[in-house]
Amino acid sequence: MLFIIIIHKGGNTLKLRLNKTSAISVIIVAFLVILAAVIWTVQAGNKAEQIPFSSVENLIIAQKGELVTINEHKDGKLMISTSEGNYFSHVPPNSQMIDKIVENYNVQYTFSSSSPYTPWVLGGLVTVLAGIGIYLYKSGKGGLGAANSMKQSVSTARPLPSISLADVGGIQGEMKEEILQTLSTLKDPNRSLKMGVKPPKGILLYGPPGTGKTLLAQAIAKEIGATFFSTSGSAFNEMFVGVGASRVRTLFQNARKQKPSVVFIDEVDALAGKRKQHGGEESEKTLTELLVQLDGGQSNDGILFIAATNRKDMLDDAFLRPGRIDFSFHVPLPDTNGRKEIIEIHAKDRVLADDVKESLEGLAESTSGFSGAELHSLFETASRRAVRNGQEAISKEDLDFALDRTVLGSTTRVLQDPNTKQRVAIHEAGHALVAAITKPGSVRKATIIPRGQALGYVAPIPKEMHLSTTSDMLDQVAMILAGGVAERLILGEHSIGVSGDVQQAKHVIEQMVDTGLLEDGFTLTFNKVEKETKMLELFHKALDKSERLINTNRLQFEYLVQALLKKETLEGSEVQEIVSSEEKEFSFA
Repeated sequence: MLFIIIIHKGGNTLKLRLNKTSAISVIIVAFLVILAAVIWTVQAGNKAEQIPFSSVENLIIAQKGELVTINEHKDGKLMISTSEGNYFSHVPPNSQMIDKIVENYNVQYTFSSSSPYTPWVLGGLVTVLAGIGIYLYKSGKGGLGAANSMKQSVSTARPLPSISLADVGGIQGEMKEEILQTLSTLKDPNRSLKMGVKPPKGILLYGPPGTGKTLLAQAIAKEIGATFFSTSGSAFNEMFVGVGASRVRTLFQNARKQKPSVVFIDEVDALAGKRKQHGGEESEKTLTELLVQLDGGQSNDGILFIAATNRKDMLDDAFLRPGRIDFSFHVPLPDTNGRKEIIEIHAKDRVLADDVKESLEGLAESTSGFSGAELHSLFETASRRAVRNGQEAISKEDLDFALDRTVLGSTTRVLQDPNTKQRVAIHEAGHALVAAITKPGSVRKATIIPRGQALGYVAPIPKEMHLSTTSDMLDQVAMILAGGVAERLILGEHSIGVSGDVQQAKHVIEQMVDTGLLEDGFTLTFNKVEKETKMLELFHKALDKSERLINTNRLQFEYLVQALLKKETLEGSEVQEIVSSEEKEFSFA
């Protein structure tokens, strides 16, 4: 039985697969019909007369010594041929009569272990397989049908994208200027040639996932109005010899017929990875064909090759050389201004509450390290929550929920045990207090609502491109350890919940010692024992600082614990207000 599983975006390819499957089914059905007709004809043409087994010996005696042919089949059927005609009978189980007949009479005996129709079945099976093979060969126009169809789909032009450069946010100024300069040489090649500038042959876009490399390639194709060929590096990897190279060749042949054109290969590291010392693999032959098509005597005027990857370090040096890749653009995670642009793009077609519109700039500052894809997911999550709650507009609570879910995961459970809830409130109040004192305004939210693996958390507002000093990092360690310190001060001992805090603090302290960020000066330590001693000193200094800050601001700490137990979630402004307050009563409504 033949199974064909095809997953493809285009409906034409799926339709082609269905047509091929239907045709093969017709061939198989026709084979079965013909085989049944042949068997029926053979049976109809067989004029043998049936006789009882008890009459077989009498029939042989009646031949008066003439040769009688007996053919016994494994199912017990006897075919008897005499000069008078053909007969058939059946041997009873465990009968020894045939052996006696063969010994006493002029009989030629044979035994067949196969069915009389086996040659017909085998011949028909060979015929139908040959027919299917010929059909696949013809439908593939000289190659395997599936492989050839995939080759055609890879080398088929896509509709021109609707995305322009204005729809791509977060591009840094210098890179955007270089892209516009590149586009100007492509749009007006004659003017560029007068200045001695040749249009680039290849552009590489590399950077972390989700930063908009694919969108940027589509926008470039849109800006120059070129025929757009888009595929991925994995589309050229094939187990059949020569298929991958053939797909590359066909792709560029079609691009040359439809100039000006843009050939975009996403995840190009799957195709153009570094070759091994002892080559010969099929993937390397495919890469060689790509190198030849890019710059191997072929005329590629009017063709712009764009490749995108997350792993530039994995690409082959021959692929990266000028003449094949003329410009390499690093597409990094967006900075604060870049995130503002991306947020404005995603917020443009959404209904936002007034407080959300006013807080978009703060959202850009709170999402340091987010990619464009993650910001898009952020707004999608907020929109779904607003729709689910029957709201007319996206509220600030929706965005906060989406931000927490993106960073920490979904809410999995609710704290029911009062003792656990109190311990978590004390733990998070310790973090929040020390963070708000050492770095005022650095807390975005404090909550005791479990999310992901955390029973509670204090969400910071990360700084953009911040160079930490010794005091900064010591404050950071004090804040990390403040949760466990608070538990010991109030409850007498800390819980296993501090394990993650300890590992995080250890990492920061080790980084301080390795880089010489010590309070007694710029000192490097190469001895393992001295290193551990200095790490232990920094650890105790951070513990003492946490304990001192909590004891000094005990009233504010208790207010934070009460507020968390009452409201479960505190905004950063509320945390800062409590920590900055003098001795007064708070209402936690």
